[in-house]
Amino acid sequence: MKKIGFTILSIALVILSNAQQKRTVLDNVDFIVEPVRLINTIGSDISPAFVDDSIYFSAVPEKYFNKTRREKKNMAFYNIYSAALDENGIIASTRVLVPGFGSEFHEGPADYCEATGELFVTLSNTIDADTIQKMFSVENFRLRLAIKKFIDGKWQITEELPFNQDTHHYAHPAISLTGDTLVFSSDRDSTGYGQSDLYMSVRTNGEWSAPVNLGETVNTPGNEMFPTFIQGGLLSFASDGRQGGYGGLDIYVTSFPEIGEIKNLGNKINTHLDDFGLVIHPNGNVGYFASNRGGVGSDDIFRLDIIRLYYVFNGKVRDDRTDLLIAGSRVDLYGCNGAILHTVYSDSEGNFTFEVLKNNCPVVEASKEGFSRDRKDISGLSYIELRLRQKQTYEVLVLDKDNDFPVGGAEIACNDEAGRISNSRGIASFVPPFPHGCELFIRKEGYLDQTLIPDTTKFVHVVNRDTVWLYKKELEKTFVLENIYYDFDKWNILPESEIELQKLIKIMNDNPTLRVELGSHTDSRGSDQYNEWLSQKRSDSAVGYIIDNGISKDRIVAKGYGEYQLINHCKNGVQCADAEHRKNRRTEFKIIGF
Repeated sequence: MKKIGFTILSIALVILSNAQQKRTVLDNVDFIVEPVRLINTIGSDISPAFVDDSIYFSAVPEKYFNKTRREKKNMAFYNIYSAALDENGIIASTRVLVPGFGSEFHEGPADYCEATGELFVTLSNTIDADTIQKMFSVENFRLRLAIKKFIDGKWQITEELPFNQDTHHYAHPAISLTGDTLVFSSDRDSTGYGQSDLYMSVRTNGEWSAPVNLGETVNTPGNEMFPTFIQGGLLSFASDGRQGGYGGLDIYVTSFPEIGEIKNLGNKINTHLDDFGLVIHPNGNVGYFASNRGGVGSDDIFRLDIIRLYYVFNGKVRDDRTDLLIAGSRVDLYGCNGAILHTVYSDSEGNFTFEVLKNNCPVVEASKEGFSRDRKDISGLSYIELRLRQKQTYEVLVLDKDNDFPVGGAEIACNDEAGRISNSRGIASFVPPFPHGCELFIRKEGYLDQTLIPDTTKFVHVVNRDTVWLYKKELEKTFVLENIYYDFDKWNILPESEIELQKLIKIMNDNPTLRVELGSHTDSRGSDQYNEWLSQKRSDSAVGYIIDNGISKDRIVAKGYGEYQLINHCKNGVQCADAEHRKNRRTEFKIIGF
């Protein structure tokens, strides 16, 4: 590599969140390196940089070709040239001199900030040949940093960096994406770590801060130079002072602005000679760097094709019951050894994305609180839908039949398994696996026992509930059987009445020692004798139905009360609405023994 006095590391500032991503554009990739024949010459061609749809680079003009003496004395001065890029970031034309460059002294390397339209350039610290001849020899001039903007068809200097010094080199600028952080290389500090170190300056309200050394994590006793920013929060630079390198200048990367592990990019890029000035196109598929490994000239620019060893995998997370998209679900990517490789969360539309290594055996699993998990092998796939089933709860609500108040402390057991105890709200909860195919036995001191068979096949809600009414276990305690109907002046059991009578049959089966009286009542309309006869016939009919359904006849007694036990004021001679009369037409059962 042809030395240009000193060179400066350049770093493109990226937000910390990007720097913290687990995968960058240079992770899990392979490289193919090829020389760029369209722009390389027999001179030195170095330091590529992307400027809009072109690539800028520093190169020796043709008039200095084969001038060995000038090269040794650092007098084969660089100019800045450009070449066009195609839509894939591939160099597609020969070089041309960039307007605004072409002086008799060093111009370049440079870096461009698209956000501000500024070109940060390395220049000689003089443009006056007479000054050079009078003050010092050509080979001892220094480098400075300046900012140019494209004005009237060419690049013109708009600002000199305030920390430039004639006694030291300031070179190789690298500017952040936002244009407020500059990294460069300099020998400015006698207390530095090596021959040239990397420094950083920050622009605030148009003012540049004093340079700060990037520290011993980056800098070594050797040379650190040719910095560049790479998307995804990476700083690249060249160094010849790090242990374990391949020789000469090697290209390294680390995270920025928080400096992390310094990684050598390996022997696909680095050789035993000088390799430096790596840039990556925004498409992430192609890059360029300079090397003197052997090509057309002393230093050549090489193209770096980036071959990803992973593919992008997309998916969605849905609710298995409703088919709705689920946001915020955790999705884990597992490797062959069962370890979690990466974790993401589905977005507001249920989407998630992974970068999956090729020839791997990946498995993804989605999970979210309140849902069951879904786990699938995605080998050979590029898209999948994971379906989570919202966990259901089954509740038994226990109420007092007298007043509908909740009954706490009731035991609800499934077959011979340990049971649940209803809380103060009368609720006992079950979570999957539900008590399917078993009979729940509900018991509470002072109440008749009850049984319940849950039908889990009909569970369609997040919370599914059955309600059980407990009857107080008291002699002479009377309970109304709701919805016991008869046709006018009839006593045969109607189908809609059978449902309520079946409840009484169940209670008697659940409490095999229970003896009851079934009483039928009429309203006051009609004669007393007729109502007593009709109510007895209805009571006999209901008891007959119960006996026919397996209840022993010595456990139940039929009683017709006629209109003798009215529960409101609608007695003979009182004008009442039909709804008021209906309250008196009722069927009850009364506990008469055990």
